[in-house]
Amino acid sequence: MAAVTVLSATEKQRIRWSFVIVLGCLFIVLLNFWVLHSELRTGASNIAGGNPPVPVLLALILLLPFRRWLKFSDAELLAFYLFACFALLPTTYGGVRSFFPSLTAPLYYATPDNRLKEFWTLLPNWWVPKDSAIVRGFFEGMEGRIPWDEWLSPLLRWTVFFVGLWAIGYGLAWLLAPNWLSAERLNFPLAQLPLQMVRGVEGRNFFATRLVWFGIFLGAMPTTLMALCAFFREVRRFWDLAPYLIDRPFNALRPLMIFPLVEGVGFGYLVPQEVLLSVWFFYFVLKLIALVGVGVFGWEIPTVMGIGDSFPFPHSQSVGGYLAMAALLLWRGFKQGGSKHQLHFALSIPHSKMLAIGLIASGSLIVSGWMMASGMAATIALTYWFVLTLFVVTYSRIRAEVGMPYSWVYPYGAPRDFLHYALGITGLLRIGGVKSLVLLSGLFWVARHFYLNLNGAYAADSVKLAVEGQLPALPLTLLSLGAMLVGLWAAFVSHLTAYYGRGANFLEGSPGTADYRTYVAAQDYRLLSNFLNKPTPPDWWRIGFTVYGASVTLLLAHLRRLMPTFPLHPLGFPLAYAYSHHCPYWFPTFFVWAVKGLILRYGGMSLHRKLAPLFLGLALGHFLMTGVIWGGILYPLLRYKLPFPLRIVFE
Repeated sequence: MAAVTVLSATEKQRIRWSFVIVLGCLFIVLLNFWVLHSELRTGASNIAGGNPPVPVLLALILLLPFRRWLKFSDAELLAFYLFACFALLPTTYGGVRSFFPSLTAPLYYATPDNRLKEFWTLLPNWWVPKDSAIVRGFFEGMEGRIPWDEWLSPLLRWTVFFVGLWAIGYGLAWLLAPNWLSAERLNFPLAQLPLQMVRGVEGRNFFATRLVWFGIFLGAMPTTLMALCAFFREVRRFWDLAPYLIDRPFNALRPLMIFPLVEGVGFGYLVPQEVLLSVWFFYFVLKLIALVGVGVFGWEIPTVMGIGDSFPFPHSQSVGGYLAMAALLLWRGFKQGGSKHQLHFALSIPHSKMLAIGLIASGSLIVSGWMMASGMAATIALTYWFVLTLFVVTYSRIRAEVGMPYSWVYPYGAPRDFLHYALGITGLLRIGGVKSLVLLSGLFWVARHFYLNLNGAYAADSVKLAVEGQLPALPLTLLSLGAMLVGLWAAFVSHLTAYYGRGANFLEGSPGTADYRTYVAAQDYRLLSNFLNKPTPPDWWRIGFTVYGASVTLLLAHLRRLMPTFPLHPLGFPLAYAYSHHCPYWFPTFFVWAVKGLILRYGGMSLHRKLAPLFLGLALGHFLMTGVIWGGILYPLLRYKLPFPLRIVFE
């Protein structure tokens, strides 16, 4: 880690927190207005996507030219960056856009063929307005009339739940990440771009470096070429190899796709080689097992639960890896708790560890208490909370050490599905009855989407930026909490405006079929209806592969401790299988591993360090062209004029 310049107490007090908050609030208002018109209403873009978030990087770029006139310090710019990240999160796909459908779908999608009407009656009255006209208006529109009288009280109550999720993610990161930074010297790759944009590269302005501009040019080219081609023919943002894998045994390799994810190449340059190798290597192993087991020998594993995973159950293996890694990280953190390397003394508050523990405790009490107050059996509620918490630990570690620039680097939905297949529907019914299962579906959005995990990821980045920018811990914590609350209510307003203006059925330009988050919520309730009609026992195949995934991860971690140069990394295993059979980031991971290997072999570390701005520029150019110029401005204007629409989203 680079040496940190310690500022005097007087210099630290010069941070204009009120100024940062005003700018942050202005940013989130403008962002939600942009998202409402260019994303929610037309579905033309994924503005609030990207890791780091594209709109936040854009805002930082626009502020940098005025830093002398507005007398911005590095600390103030970094504080604004963090405020904007936490405020943006509720506006993303994983925020309130996945939350609202989980409350309203059971009534609207109820039919005589399913049990969704029964599920609707089991959702607490204080969760959601129970007026059927309000729910129907949510999906079909009410000419812009938002029934705030009915929604205000439930949303105020849900705000407490969102605070609980924030507290768990933020507290865990601030408990563990200081030691990752000081004792283990982790790189925090995704924090490097805003840090270098603010502080410069080797004493020079970031945008005064030619390699940065060359990287921006290269990063913008793929989307530019696809956009130009879209005027003449249909363009797909990936290559599907399935048409070439038709005959047995090679059909067992499907799905197999190549995604040219430019951001994965740009930020992947900062990822350790052993992690890059492990991701594509274990994905290769997955396909090899499928080829031999299914393609050659024709193994047919009996399906106990239809939850979208098949032999050799990569999601279950990733679950095992995630849980084992979290347990290992917590154990190491406990053992190193008194280490002299801890950075808590450097974060301007003597009891920052106690602050982190207090946040974890209060957040856990809120989230688990919310579930039990809703009617979920205590055993199920505590187990669900515990699994969710362990996932945040591993996700935050991935952010700090690996820095994959994707949101979906975890087995999505698995914390809840783990309960389904580990205990079985029969076991869950025995413990908590039908109501507990319905409430698990009502809170499925927490496990399926990334709101909770990204809270932990942004909090991990905040530790790195706090140390580098000498930001005091307690004001930064309050700033992050305030940003989350401002962003949450701005997202409530913008999304309800879209829902009651055009209706969820037409959200994101859908032709009356609703957006994907609504589909996921409705489909999960339908799946539960099928489970209850024919309750399933524990799925021992998935349990076995979960144990196998945990064992492999622990073995890799042990080998790394014995042999620090061992080429495979324990985090690479759950990452390779997190997206199940169709991992979108195996190819960019392989590509940057090969390129970086050649650079290190023939140019050494000196050339590697010199080329880092080029790769950061590559990621930035892709983000700006894809998320801002094309996705945020041009495509919303041209969507209905293009003969071949081209919508590009961030993974």
